[in-house]
Amino acid sequence: MTKASPPNPSPLSPDSGPRTGMYRERERPWWGEIDVLLAVVWFMGAMIAATTVTVIATTIGGDEITDNPVYALFFGTAAFQILQATYPWLVSRRKGLGIKHDWKFVSALPNDIFIGLLLAVLCLAGSQAATFGAAALVGLEDTADASNTGILEDNRGSIWLVGVILLVVIGAPLAEELLFRGLILRVLQKAFGSVFAIVASSLLFALPHWQVDATWQETVVLLSALGAVGLVLATGAVVTNRLGPAVIAHFLFNAIGTIVTLWL
Repeated sequence: MTKASPPNPSPLSPDSGPRTGMYRERERPWWGEIDVLLAVVWFMGAMIAATTVTVIATTIGGDEITDNPVYALFFGTAAFQILQATYPWLVSRRKGLGIKHDWKFVSALPNDIFIGLLLAVLCLAGSQAATFGAAALVGLEDTADASNTGILEDNRGSIWLVGVILLVVIGAPLAEELLFRGLILRVLQKAFGSVFAIVASSLLFALPHWQVDATWQETVVLLSALGAVGLVLATGAVVTNRLGPAVIAHFLFNAIGTIVTLWL
């Protein structure tokens, strides 16, 4: 009597197939809603740490900082972005199957370039519509001050501005997409569904961008604009099921904003 042969293994998919290295004994991720709450706490801690780095850089810089405030901004921003990206990586490493599987931190070039371009256009259109709509609602006539790019405008001649621009255009999209459209979006999507995840992650994305010296009207306008951007990027991440298009769109959106701020 012959033994029945085992069934053929199914094709590899994100949720099946052999795991290697630290993930080989873990069949499914066990991260959950608590990790979103911890992400908020981590984010606040990262802001405090970045502020501390900025203060230290200011102290070390001495008189140079008086003429070049972006000197300290560069180090503070770099520290903040590193810490921001570290948390999703740690959660995926400790509780998941890797950032590619858990947070869809993958790209499918060249398709993602085209999709990213489309999302960038929608981000620009959505942010402008939200800006003017919110401004009309709160009675803000001049929306120029409802921005978080003032320090760039005031320090065009600083050599440190080049580093800050690189962080804004390249570093911020990578770190923010990994956290907001990666960990936060995917955890909330698994727990509460796509619509809730898109809205909630967009709100959490917008809130940290508020400016302490802004009026409440300017704050409403700024957060409305960035909330619209978050909605577009989160929707793109959900529809494509990967972060590549959102990262590219975020690159382009920040690059265009920087160019307009500094040279137009």
